[in-house]
Amino acid sequence: MKASPEDSVCIGNAALHVPAEVFDIAAESMGAYFEPIAKVDRRRLATDFLDLDRCIKRTHELDEYVPIRGKKLLDIGSGYGTNLATCIAVFGADGHGVEPSGVGFGQGYAASRKLFAANGIDPERISNSTGESLPFPDESFDVVYSANVLEHTQNPEQVLREAVRVLRPGGALYVELPNFLSYFEGHYMVVEPPILCKPMLAWWVKLVFRRDPSFARTLQTKINPIWCRHQLRELSRFYCLEQISLGEDRFLKRLATPFVFEAQVVKGTLERLIKLIQMANVGNWIGHLLVGLQAHYPIYLTLHKCPDTKSLS
Repeated sequence: MKASPEDSVCIGNAALHVPAEVFDIAAESMGAYFEPIAKVDRRRLATDFLDLDRCIKRTHELDEYVPIRGKKLLDIGSGYGTNLATCIAVFGADGHGVEPSGVGFGQGYAASRKLFAANGIDPERISNSTGESLPFPDESFDVVYSANVLEHTQNPEQVLREAVRVLRPGGALYVELPNFLSYFEGHYMVVEPPILCKPMLAWWVKLVFRRDPSFARTLQTKINPIWCRHQLRELSRFYCLEQISLGEDRFLKRLATPFVFEAQVVKGTLERLIKLIQMANVGNWIGHLLVGLQAHYPIYLTLHKCPDTKSLS
């Protein structure tokens, strides 16, 4: 299946489409990379990854927790640009993104600029950069956003420091992260035990699921709610910050109500398991148990930078 200019999502006067060229790049880079890892066809992976309906739903959720309309927003790890384009074209944010250029799996930078140009958005809104070294002055953005990126970075602690540095007083940080103390690994599409040391995930996918463990070794499996709280304490030595949530409330709400599977590749993997859990989840006791064990999935790290305050350093 190819995306084309006719494959558009429209809300009011706003419209976006994924050009066929961008879809093909995603299928032959990101899709080809994850095809043997997730055991899912590359074009199906690209279809889910670039799904504009999912982008709009995700951005609606972002806007509910952290209002973005009319705000200056930074997307760290903007990937193929669909989330950022949605923030700009559909929600009216003054959006900017950073994505490092590269070959193979790293073609998001070039593809996102093609997607922006095809939708009448200035491609210069996307900078060729990593999250560890943001090319912006201090206090440049009202909202700093990132989704499923920190686990792929070389130094997630530095990415968070940079994110808070460029955040304006009164602004909000919203980061979606996997929880490696949880029960599900989203890249391999498999259940997992709590990951207590870095080699565990590689051993698990190799011995239990007979998958190539090389990608698992690249992931920052230290990311979990304990790690997030520690990072907040470290950042609070230099900035006045308020933690709003790690996403426990959203996890409990989702587990207590019927799931709507946005991504077809996840639907096929988890639908039966989730239905069994929900049948036994009287009073949401399973949800509260998982939250107590710090095993909710995913993490939504949300914090505010105190208004009218300067750096504490």
